[in-house]
Amino acid sequence: MGFNEIIGHEREIGMLKGLIDSGRVPHAFLFAGPDGIGKKLVAGAFAAALNCASPGGGACGLCRDCAAIEGGSHPNVIVVWPLDKPVEKGGERDPLGLIRIDQIREVQSVLKYRAERGAKVVIVEGADRFMPAAANAFLKTLEEPPGGSVIILVSSRPADLLPTVVSRCRRLNFRPLPEDAVRAFLIEKKGVAPAEAGAVARLSGGSISKAADYMEGGWLQKRREVVERLLAFGPDDADEALRFAEELSKRDDLDETLDFLKSWYRDRIVVFEGAPHLIANTDMQRRMKDDRVEDFNLLCSSFWAIEEARRNIAPPRYGNRQLTMEALVLKLSGALLM
Repeated sequence: MGFNEIIGHEREIGMLKGLIDSGRVPHAFLFAGPDGIGKKLVAGAFAAALNCASPGGGACGLCRDCAAIEGGSHPNVIVVWPLDKPVEKGGERDPLGLIRIDQIREVQSVLKYRAERGAKVVIVEGADRFMPAAANAFLKTLEEPPGGSVIILVSSRPADLLPTVVSRCRRLNFRPLPEDAVRAFLIEKKGVAPAEAGAVARLSGGSISKAADYMEGGWLQKRREVVERLLAFGPDDADEALRFAEELSKRDDLDETLDFLKSWYRDRIVVFEGAPHLIANTDMQRRMKDDRVEDFNLLCSSFWAIEEARRNIAPPRYGNRQLTMEALVLKLSGALLM
């Protein structure tokens, strides 16, 4: 993929093209920004531009080098990403994954040999997930970079990287894509109806990959079902509420579910404040009017309860998912009935 095929990020791409044209490409970069907005695509296009056989600031997409990079088989381009922890007897798989020392040693062995042409490019996805030994070993590579090599760290949580790692990189901050760009992508490339595309584009937070996942996973319908079940609980439905909490705790998309619930309460807050034009869940606006809560503080406390639950089950806390969901659902269902 070339720069011209990427949606948005004109400023960052312009800077990278300028560095290529000047012949003064730094040895290390940090591409920082939210998940799913195109950082990895830009890193791949940059790697292709540095190795393309055709002259110019971008990849031609036609030569043998470009084809090999697109297919993931070019010897000059190495991609590193966090690996799940293998399941041990009686143990559980680490769903987040970590970058381990053996991966870094493999990179170092490849970088020992200078590229015959172009540049050796290492793209590290999820660069905030280094194990301590791997981070220290990688720091040595950044301190003494092999000639003719470029390292690109890609991270949505740059604050979690070692300061010594960040200080040795040229940082590019990637911003979320405009809502209109995501909406246009869904309509033109995915064939989504304009009304649904608008709602998903706003919910995606400027992330095309997140928007595409929402559509492919039937997320619009799933979130409606979550709200309808939550609103259906009555004063004597504690057992049903607890069963619903158990179901939530077992969902693979629990993080996305909590993010949606936050957006739902955020929307109800802005509607309460008389700004319905700011809501994200535009396709559920009528449902908000039917379920109006006349208590600003109650809505705010519910919003922050969801955020606290999200933090509780995420690293480094790793709280009990079922207990966390039980407490949250009981609070939210009770709040809706007050």
